[in-house]
Amino acid sequence: MSIDPLLQPFQTKGLTFRNRMVHAPTTMNMSDDRGYVTRQAVGAYEALAAGGYGAVCVGATCVRWDGLINERMLGIYDDTYIISQRELVEVIHNYGALAGIQLFYGGLIPGVGATFPLEPGKGWIPGTVAWGPSGKYPIGNQHPGVVPTEEYEALVECYAQGARRAKEAGYDYVSFHFCHGSLPHVTLSLLENQGRNDKYQDRFLFCEEILQRTQELCGKDFPLIPRLVCDENFEGGYDLDYFIEYYAPRLHALGIDALDCTFGSMLPAKSRDPEISSGEIIGGGFYVPNMVALPYLKHMRAGLKAKGIDMPLMGSCNVNTPDQMRTIIGDGAADFFASCRQSLDDPQFPNKIAEGREEEIRKSTRTGASLMTGNIFGKGIAGSAQNASFGRDRDYALVRTLAPKRVAIVGGGSGGMEFAITAHEIGHDVTIYEKSDALGGVMAWAGNYRNLPNMEQIAYQPDWHKLMVAKHGIAVRLNVEATAELLLAEKPDVVVVATGAKPALPQIDGLDAALASGFAATIDDVLKGGFAVPDGRVTIWGVGEGIELAVDLARSGHAVRLIDPASGFVPAAYIGSRAKAVLRWAGQAGVMPEAGVTVLSVEPGAITVRHNDGREERIASAALLLAPGRVAYDPLSRALLGTGVRVHIVGDARVPRSYGNAIHEAAYLARHL
Repeated sequence: MSIDPLLQPFQTKGLTFRNRMVHAPTTMNMSDDRGYVTRQAVGAYEALAAGGYGAVCVGATCVRWDGLINERMLGIYDDTYIISQRELVEVIHNYGALAGIQLFYGGLIPGVGATFPLEPGKGWIPGTVAWGPSGKYPIGNQHPGVVPTEEYEALVECYAQGARRAKEAGYDYVSFHFCHGSLPHVTLSLLENQGRNDKYQDRFLFCEEILQRTQELCGKDFPLIPRLVCDENFEGGYDLDYFIEYYAPRLHALGIDALDCTFGSMLPAKSRDPEISSGEIIGGGFYVPNMVALPYLKHMRAGLKAKGIDMPLMGSCNVNTPDQMRTIIGDGAADFFASCRQSLDDPQFPNKIAEGREEEIRKSTRTGASLMTGNIFGKGIAGSAQNASFGRDRDYALVRTLAPKRVAIVGGGSGGMEFAITAHEIGHDVTIYEKSDALGGVMAWAGNYRNLPNMEQIAYQPDWHKLMVAKHGIAVRLNVEATAELLLAEKPDVVVVATGAKPALPQIDGLDAALASGFAATIDDVLKGGFAVPDGRVTIWGVGEGIELAVDLARSGHAVRLIDPASGFVPAAYIGSRAKAVLRWAGQAGVMPEAGVTVLSVEPGAITVRHNDGREERIASAALLLAPGRVAYDPLSRALLGTGVRVHIVGDARVPRSYGNAIHEAAYLARHL
């Protein structure tokens, strides 16, 4: 029987990987305020190591304080940091994975996330600096400084001493963050590194000196796996051919064990591709094509082969499914799949592949990091909207209850199913009541756009929830309107209200009749398939929720008019970072959001509106589609007051937000029944 390519071992010059899946270095923001390892960080890397990866690489660890970009970034500033780093190495090695660590220095990034004016050349964290080889392309502080020659030389030593400490702590290899706006990357950059008259006008020299000095301290045979931007994807920036011609041979001559490839940058320059920005190829936005790095990896492989360079490659970015992972390490591409977001959403995915349980992988929806804890550039930790345990792994370890309770969960969406699965695993007796004929909630249909990319990913989360509810044998009662009377008759100890939200329909003359007649419909009706949009011009009321629907219909050939009473565009919470792309597409489709437009009345075939200049207009339409935003829908909590039943409200039934909030609230509350 053939072995799954993801499970095949791989030998580099100095390392043996048990499989081809590596947890990529990910900035976690989980240190203490001096950069030492915390219990939280140990728990996070322990969870990753337990997942079955060939290697787990600890994320960006700063080599000198003034290069910090996050207030809880790991540090390795002197030898007192070795002992706590050993804790990370131990938990990674306990599960049989190789342990790596990535060394970092901020360069032009410090200042990102600042919420107050910055002094020129400073980051927002006290004692940090923002500077580059020229300072012409600011990332964080918009007035960065220029790195003097002697500071470059001092930083070479800081990197190498950090690597020495990492080796002493027991790490199997060292990665270097030579990418995405850090000082080594911007020194490589053809855009940012201009006009110097010292030795660092040789753009590769800084990286080369770091690797050479590391080898002097750690030995020539100590494995090094730098992570580099191999294509800046900017007009005027270096591309793959330049990298292969000028940088790759010097890397290869240094004897690195592997090259961790990325293909984008944070510099404020014009992207080469008008549809996919350079920055999106780093982390992959929702609409960015799956396996966006694959053609770059194949180009890199072919280019290296043509120059006679045999260098193992790691590849990543927008890879969610096992088949996509296999493609990334397929013929002519990478040797390893380096996972970031998917690791956080389901750290166990390598084990599930190895054990024949691929259907149980909690595939990433790519719809954001933890919505409860912010993000690493917003004074928060790395996390997952889907996996509430990540970053709380030791505190969230499930313990079987000694006092099982009867738990009635009303609503089978994200919050309800997460609560049900967690409470069941703890040992409670759980029943889900769902008034429709299927579990899934809003997430089951929110991606039902035929003409927008990657929308199938939204259903990954409800599909996983439904699968696990079925595998656990949790009782589900469909087509049941769970009234207070029905619930009390079942004698539950706890009722969880997870009934979600409903459209915030405005009070408009004639709207009720229009909804009844079928001239008007909500976005919910359209996406659920209960309303067929007629041919001809349609009017969508509500830009924040309706912008994606407008683009989808325009791409289907409809003439669309998009109006909103608000003075500006505020995307719905669940659209978030997708707004920039969808606004661009709306413009390309000729759909221009009209702000400050109030609907006065609705009649069959037309609506009457008032513009913010006082002008009234009658708009003839084949249909009026309403995307008015959401209001919480909680029909039970007040009805159950005084009954002796404990009530929890989760997700949109409390306040309309995003599915991540529902999952996180449910995961927390279910552990505290």
